[in-house]
Amino acid sequence: MERVVALLPEVIKFPQQESEFRRLADSFYKYGYPNVIGAIDGSGIQVKVPAIDKNDFWTYKYGTYVNLTAVCDAEKRFLNINVGQSERNHDSHIFICSPLAKMILLDGAIPAQYHIVADAAYGLHTNIMIPYPGRELSVARQLHNTLHSSTRMVIERAFGDLKNRWLRLHSLRCDVGTAVRVIAVCCILHNICIDSGDITPTEIPPMSGCHVLCVTSASSKRDDITQHLQLRRA
Repeated sequence: MERVVALLPEVIKFPQQESEFRRLADSFYKYGYPNVIGAIDGSGIQVKVPAIDKNDFWTYKYGTYVNLTAVCDAEKRFLNINVGQSERNHDSHIFICSPLAKMILLDGAIPAQYHIVADAAYGLHTNIMIPYPGRELSVARQLHNTLHSSTRMVIERAFGDLKNRWLRLHSLRCDVGTAVRVIAVCCILHNICIDSGDITPTEIPPMSGCHVLCVTSASSKRDDITQHLQLRRA
């Protein structure tokens, strides 16, 4: 298992080059939302923990869970994972404490036109697009939220594929340290399966997923995306 874990930096890696960002955005554009390079969310995995740690990992699900937070591409391949935090912690706290947050929340970490899609827990940032809050939204903002949601759901499907392929992830009978390594190994193998064609990637349509955006602020960027989506539907 340790040898497989050692492969993590080679198999699960966040993009660095402009060509990689463009490829990811083109791939995501089939869902209708422009300039997306990844979708992020967290998922709880039940584990056995020592009695002394039970209170730290006990959740409203009436069990002890560790959190797997991941970013995936449009084909459900993991680009980054963070595993081992208690599922009792809020998604925003887990994210802010992660190495990924320290990287992507820096100015210039991601080219200005690109972003990750996330739910409201992650907060609006020029590198992270979340839905508009509230119920009484304009038609344009409703359209934005609908396409944002359909794009973001790819991470939920990635978690579903991961757990359905490695059924042991529905409940790990091991200590937290071992569970973290097992989950990491399963994520690595998940990517290898996709790259080997064992899980057939969705065909990428021949279209551009990039759009020139106003990025003076996170809110202006989201509003510009909304206007772009409305014009495409007109």
